[in-house]
Amino acid sequence: MPGNLQSNIWKHVIFLITNKRNFTAILGAYYLTIPNVTPQGIGIILLAGSLSGFLFEIPSGYISDKIGHKQALILGKSLLIFSSLFFLIANNILVLILASVFMSIAYSFFSGTGSAFMYETLHALKKEKDYTRIMGKIRSIGYLVPVILIVLIPFLVSINIRLPFVIALFIDIIGLLIAYSYVAPKVSQAHIEEIGVTNFKKILSQIYRIGFMKYALFLGILSGFLFAVNGFRAAYQYFLQIPIIYYGLFFGAGFALASLLIAYSGKIKASTTLSRLFAYQIIIFALLFFMLGIISSWWAVILIFILVIGLQHGLITINEGFMMDILKNEKFKATLLSVPTQIQKIATAIIGLGLGIIIKHTSYKFGFFVTGIAFCVILTPIYLYILRKEVLSKVYTALPNK
Repeated sequence: MPGNLQSNIWKHVIFLITNKRNFTAILGAYYLTIPNVTPQGIGIILLAGSLSGFLFEIPSGYISDKIGHKQALILGKSLLIFSSLFFLIANNILVLILASVFMSIAYSFFSGTGSAFMYETLHALKKEKDYTRIMGKIRSIGYLVPVILIVLIPFLVSINIRLPFVIALFIDIIGLLIAYSYVAPKVSQAHIEEIGVTNFKKILSQIYRIGFMKYALFLGILSGFLFAVNGFRAAYQYFLQIPIIYYGLFFGAGFALASLLIAYSGKIKASTTLSRLFAYQIIIFALLFFMLGIISSWWAVILIFILVIGLQHGLITINEGFMMDILKNEKFKATLLSVPTQIQKIATAIIGLGLGIIIKHTSYKFGFFVTGIAFCVILTPIYLYILRKEVLSKVYTALPNK
């Protein structure tokens, strides 16, 4: 069994590679090629996809914990195949919305579930202490290899703008086969019985009991801003009249940066604290949003988006590593890890729609600048609350026992 479980590690590398939406590099511009789709329409597509993901996020984690993480990954991959198919045949905004909805629901089954599945695998292999390091290497390859396909996008687009979706459909089928081939780690009978009798309300109360909600809120809203801004990346480049054939190169550069950061995620995590990491993210991303609102140079805009993509995806494993430290003794990891993503979905929906409306009535630059202000106004108080709780916790721990 340990030898079979070991195969989950290399299989998960392939699975993560097949999860990457390489066509994201051109997606915003692709939307604008569909009749009657405007920047506000992009906001509506983001809203529909994010709301559907929001509604399914925690239930999907609960379903995953109940039916098994492997089965949930298979289900998610099946939904992703339908999403790629809808993107391929889209000829109006309704089909684009449907594609976005299926993609969001699919990813709601991946978020938390894949991490919990690999944590259980490593636990069975007695390697759970190396979770951040091993997952860092896995995700590094998972981001680096798709760069090749992303770089090929310009050539695919020059043939037919729908060709990247054909490739995505083929890759999704490979991912489904990999999901079927996973070896499910054995879970204790006590764990299985507790999942069977535990009600959904009890799991939600558990989030507050262990103090996880404040971290989930911070990470969820942070990711919501990043996904919303990235949703308009290709459309803004299209507006700046940057040739669409180069979008894959820009997106690939961002993934290459992410791969580099993920490769060193274990060392980066060991060199900092959770509160410092949160502070760095507020400062860096706020500056990048403000720069998008001020700078007009096309090459500077491209560089900023490369940094946003690289940092957003490159810091995922480090953030998750800290969350796993908090949840290491909790049984319902997939469900609990779904909470930040559910918050991210609703945040993306609201921010994306608002940004689309602002852009339609003003400009892209003003929309990004306002987003930077909102980013600071919302996340800074949450961060200060987390910092205060951590300081109080340290003081309480330092007090002598009575």
